[in-house]
Amino acid sequence: MPSGGVYAVVLGTAQDAGLPHAGCLCPRCAAALADPASVEYAASLAIVDVRLRPNLVWLIDATPDIKYQLNFLAFALGSHPQMPDRFRQPDGLFLTHAHMGHTAGLAQLGPEGMNVRDLPVYASTGMVRLLQEMNLWAPLLENLKLVALSPEVPLDLAKGLSVVPLEVPHRDEHGVGTFAFRIQGPSRSLLYVPDIDDWRQWPAARQIIAGVDVSLADASFYSIDELSGRPPVAHPLAPDTVDFFAGLPSQLILTHLNHTNRLLEGNSAAKEALTAQGVSVAQFGQIISL
Repeated sequence: MPSGGVYAVVLGTAQDAGLPHAGCLCPRCAAALADPASVEYAASLAIVDVRLRPNLVWLIDATPDIKYQLNFLAFALGSHPQMPDRFRQPDGLFLTHAHMGHTAGLAQLGPEGMNVRDLPVYASTGMVRLLQEMNLWAPLLENLKLVALSPEVPLDLAKGLSVVPLEVPHRDEHGVGTFAFRIQGPSRSLLYVPDIDDWRQWPAARQIIAGVDVSLADASFYSIDELSGRPPVAHPLAPDTVDFFAGLPSQLILTHLNHTNRLLEGNSAAKEALTAQGVSVAQFGQIISL
């Protein structure tokens, strides 16, 4: 991590279930089971402000891989003020929506796990209500400070650093909505949209994308053939995302890739074709200056 400034750090690039995918023995998952270097964590992002001491660190989404993602951030979090053999908890956690890959990691923060204290958790009003109703996690919820966000209302995190929640269309079994987040740093801005049904169902999409420097966007599937005859899943195909962003000034980085997605192969022709168009695939540990 650079010694000063504000940064986004990619903590995961895979669809909710990660890579390897539970119950799957496809060649890509088999390789990840055999070689830890081939593992991909579920999509998540950190915001790190290293202008002050201690650093300020926020997570976006609590994935099933959160303990590994938090351990990766130990260098930025610094040591726990009372327990020198542990690192301190983040300064806050943002939730995009209720699906498994974005909330299951909350269980790791409870008394059986990290045992956080008064951790601010920012989410939609509906998401806050849903969490409050989950008796299974009652011991955890006692140690969370649930904060309801209002769409399009900025939340100031530090000087020159703010987050704006934006409602996006996405499969919503719980009726709590889905947020994308526009992160404005001192120098640059980033739009984080790990899940969306269809870019064209979001009327403000092109205007918002045109107003940010970098977009980290949903590219769950490359081809409809990946579903093996299952009904279509509500995500744009990666080529559709690339086509939608064509002509817009924002730098496009693809994330939230399903284990079937050919873009996970480092030397695939599909990935090379995207690179030729100026599009890249997010990488674990990637640092984006804000």
